[in-house]
Amino acid sequence: MAFFNSLLASVINLKHKPVSNMLASPIACQEKLMCEFVEAAINTLFGKDHLFSIIKTYEDFKQHVPLRNYEELLPYFEKIKAGQADVLWKGRPAFFGKTSGTTSKTKFIPVTKESLNNQVVAPQYAPLNYAHRYKNYSFLKGKVLLFSDGHFFEEVNGIKAAPISTIANVCVPEIYKWLRLPSDKVNSIPDYEKRIQAMIKTSTGKNIRTIVAMPVWLLIFLRALKNKTGREFKELFPNFKLLLLSGMDYEPFLPEIKKYINMPFDVLETYPSTEGFIAYQDCLEERGMQLVLNNGIFFEFVPVDELYQKNATRISLRDVEPGINYAMVLNTNAGLWGYINGDTVRFKTVFPHRIDITGRIEQYISAFGEHVTVEETDKSIAETAAESATTIVDYTVAPNIKNDGSLPYHEWFIEFGQRPENIIDFSKRLDDKICHRNFSYKDLVMHKAINSLKITLVSQGGFENILKVSGKTGLQQKIPHVRNDYELAQQLKEINSIENGTV
Repeated sequence: MAFFNSLLASVINLKHKPVSNMLASPIACQEKLMCEFVEAAINTLFGKDHLFSIIKTYEDFKQHVPLRNYEELLPYFEKIKAGQADVLWKGRPAFFGKTSGTTSKTKFIPVTKESLNNQVVAPQYAPLNYAHRYKNYSFLKGKVLLFSDGHFFEEVNGIKAAPISTIANVCVPEIYKWLRLPSDKVNSIPDYEKRIQAMIKTSTGKNIRTIVAMPVWLLIFLRALKNKTGREFKELFPNFKLLLLSGMDYEPFLPEIKKYINMPFDVLETYPSTEGFIAYQDCLEERGMQLVLNNGIFFEFVPVDELYQKNATRISLRDVEPGINYAMVLNTNAGLWGYINGDTVRFKTVFPHRIDITGRIEQYISAFGEHVTVEETDKSIAETAAESATTIVDYTVAPNIKNDGSLPYHEWFIEFGQRPENIIDFSKRLDDKICHRNFSYKDLVMHKAINSLKITLVSQGGFENILKVSGKTGLQQKIPHVRNDYELAQQLKEINSIENGTV
């Protein structure tokens, strides 16, 4: 055993060297990537359109590469889908990453053979750093239960398209496939409920030591596992050590997760996306994620309140500052250039470059000028739940505007794991926290422009049902926590997942 631990330590130290080099020279890593990307794409259609041949510095880059979102880059994507080569990146993509997102229709993001390195290698940074930093190798001695979208591809003019988790699973080395559960066969089961049951069957009794999942789908699995087996998690998986969560702020959901995983374990947050693997939590003692700065992405940042201004401040990693809410801009070796991915982040520290995800550009409520963000709602409900000894399965918030002359309000649809003893007290505490975080909302409530928030209880499985009805049953799909319209709220009511009315 001592020899095996020593061998593992040597392998981890070797594989961690690129991470150590990145942390030692983050600015140099980023500037090197920018130069390499521009050089590689000089002869592409985009490179010619934007004079890549004369770009030598970041100032040149900003001058010639405008900021664009998906829709604004769509003409280039359509040329690729039509069969044209050398459009955004040399050659044709190896795949299309298919994503429905939380606020828009299906997108097809190019995935090149070069960018696959980011999607396959960079996710290893989190467990590598964990093992290296804490000299903890026990989680490596078992299997990984990995929640991903189903193993389904469609073809777009000769290019296979699928969710990025499916693509990454197909492209990982065979040794990782041996360590991973479930199998491609299980992931190919079309019905997600049957797939969850198959995951339970194939994982029970196995030496599962690591789980990689989104909080919502993990809770669906844990609930089904308990109902199916009637046994405690620690009986089924006594060697479990490490939980890697992604896709949303896990803090509101962790108490409910711990109800099921009733044993000691460590939690790390990661930041995967269809556009690239962006960051990972490198320290157990505090939240915040280290950007991946040496693999596949050259980052830029724009202060959120300037994003759509003509002369918006646009900076590279060299000039970022802690505490500012930035819109993230990606440039990748998949051919995304000046790409606004829709996420907003704030640097907790610089050197190391740790970020918090603060929300989505599109995810806010401003029906009355209040601009309440998903960061404010996530933190408020997590704190209120902790104070009230309750747990949260999922939630969403929408503006409720009636036509009967009564005051509008923010309606919170909440599926509790452990419900509060006094829902009225919970509602008041939650409203007070939103008022504390958002002065515009507080003014609206104080001056009777809107009523205090109201909570509508969602019955068990209600959010799972809405994902099922909308066809979002891939295990990477999620509910938007904040909407500026009532569409999702109305859908929740129409599928009869509402219980006890509004309080």
